[in-house]
Amino acid sequence: MTGMLETVGLAAQDQDIYRTLLLHPDWGIADIQHHLGLPEQEVCAALDRLARLSLLRLSGDAGRFITANPDVELKPVLERMEAELDEQRARLSRDRATVAALAAEYTSLRIQSGAQGLERLEGVESVRLRLQELAQNAGSEVRAFMPGGALSPGALAAAGPLDEKTLARGVRMQTVYLDSVRNDHATVEYATLFTARGGQARTVPSLPMRLILCDRSIAVVPVNQDASQDGAFVIHLSSVVAALNQLFDLVWDRATPLGDVPALDSEGPSERDLALLKMLEDGLTDEGIARKLGVSIRTVRRLMADLLKRLNAQGRFQAGAEAVRQGWL
Repeated sequence: MTGMLETVGLAAQDQDIYRTLLLHPDWGIADIQHHLGLPEQEVCAALDRLARLSLLRLSGDAGRFITANPDVELKPVLERMEAELDEQRARLSRDRATVAALAAEYTSLRIQSGAQGLERLEGVESVRLRLQELAQNAGSEVRAFMPGGALSPGALAAAGPLDEKTLARGVRMQTVYLDSVRNDHATVEYATLFTARGGQARTVPSLPMRLILCDRSIAVVPVNQDASQDGAFVIHLSSVVAALNQLFDLVWDRATPLGDVPALDSEGPSERDLALLKMLEDGLTDEGIARKLGVSIRTVRRLMADLLKRLNAQGRFQAGAEAVRQGWL
């Protein structure tokens, strides 16, 4: 029976004292103290609690403690508490119904506000909240492209707890970073912990876009790749989502697990070489290439000089022609 009356404010020790007085109605404070091995202050405090609940009265003439029937004194107290709990349950039920109705309205209006099967999220905070919601509701997998190089301390702090909870639910998570993150200790440390918890992380020289895929049924892409404050699109269109999942599969298959070192072929082109050549073909500046690779402009120029040397080319135009001639492209 220990602890069974804590809801009305009686601890196990109080009940022991009550039982002691039932057995020895003529005992005083010193007798109880000696019998239970309790300090006098604790015995007096327990007697006060019993008296407040009308389970104990003091007989003025005899100086004795008189015990009362718990069923008579405590039953009304418990019934009142039970009625309060019933009312609280009723309020909670009404609140749940209200939340469900608001959530349904929220989802309906959000989808209706854009094209069919397309949501437009305005601003960074809206995107962050929607991504958190999607991760919490994911049932089987979450896959992501993470361009932009090393993650900021704020991004790492925000992603850690959410990824941990998602992985703990048995959701498969696959993330592709840029090769450049291998030079950032904090990002590598985070990705290593992510892998240890069951996630999968790989890297590639460049990524086509920032992309989040959930359960192969929802995709999130930025409105403007170079301006995150412009928000994002949440895509529900099955054909578009299927195409983005195929793109992810293609990139994932050629990516290198984060724990491995990207292979370098002294004879043929590396993935990074091919990425550089493709960016040259697209007419990107050094600044644009640096953003795509997640590295500094100085690093881009060093990589480009190395590429020209390997192709025995005097300039970038000649490098493209030599790459074609040697069968790299």
